[in-house]
Amino acid sequence: MGILFGTGRGPSRRTTNLLRQVQLPGDSGKLGPSSARLTHLGGMRRSTGFAEHLAAPRGRGRLAGAAHSGAAGGAACGDLLRVSVRIEADRVVEAGFDAKGCHAAMAAGSAAVELLEDAPVLEAARITPATVADALGGLAPARHHAAELAADALHRALGSAAAAGDVTLEPSAARTLVAMSGGVDSAVAAQLALDAGHDVLAVTLELWADPATDGTASCCSPQAVTGARALAHRMGLAHLTLDLREQAALQAALVTHGAPEPLVSLALTGTCRISSLDEARRLRRWLADSRVAGDRDVPMLNTLERALLRFGL
Repeated sequence: MGILFGTGRGPSRRTTNLLRQVQLPGDSGKLGPSSARLTHLGGMRRSTGFAEHLAAPRGRGRLAGAAHSGAAGGAACGDLLRVSVRIEADRVVEAGFDAKGCHAAMAAGSAAVELLEDAPVLEAARITPATVADALGGLAPARHHAAELAADALHRALGSAAAAGDVTLEPSAARTLVAMSGGVDSAVAAQLALDAGHDVLAVTLELWADPATDGTASCCSPQAVTGARALAHRMGLAHLTLDLREQAALQAALVTHGAPEPLVSLALTGTCRISSLDEARRLRRWLADSRVAGDRDVPMLNTLERALLRFGL
């Protein structure tokens, strides 16, 4: 995936000056601090409070067409929040957001942008819903979901950049990557690495989404990803989510269609292990036969065709 893991930074320390919440103007029923200030968050930029973010949202509409975006929310809660990032090497150099819904979602998106911009990727990968809420001077319980949406969206944006190979960190023998599932085994592995003095980075793969069967006990599902991320953050770890749902679905389709192993590998990893010209010709014949047989999964076949062309086959 093109990620080089290098020397990270330790968990951030946060010092906040939380002021009481007040009724916002207009009898909207929404609460927020009249003026709150986040005085320190590791190497990240400072935030200035709920009302200020509503009055002048940071980065709203910026990077709308960016390659690396993450969205959270939707029909269930009525709020939808998108966060986009532009990353150079190991740092977020620009961020933007769009939000639909309540005032809290707008403020949370703005706070997320301010926290992200100019932050090292590994610091950004430690941002939690509580970090976003603290940046707003605190949120009433009924509005805390906005901080959760902002945190989820920004982590999806970071994961998109990592999966595309656009995050490059200096190599380090002290860095240990732990595949975090949210279960006991991965948590113990991460703790053992921490106890051994390693710099641990947690990564979770999201491989499928099915509203009918999703749940915290479902490995690699959206809810499982959220749980794994929360566990990593409680352990003080940076966490990246890699959304590989499209690749996994293509791999499953190939297995169902009886595709040769190199094509299955190509679908999931982006690499194709072809040992000879004869094998390449067999892959070509399989594609041709699938088309002649009237295979209706045309998008899958077209994707493989393009992949083989990139390999000069």
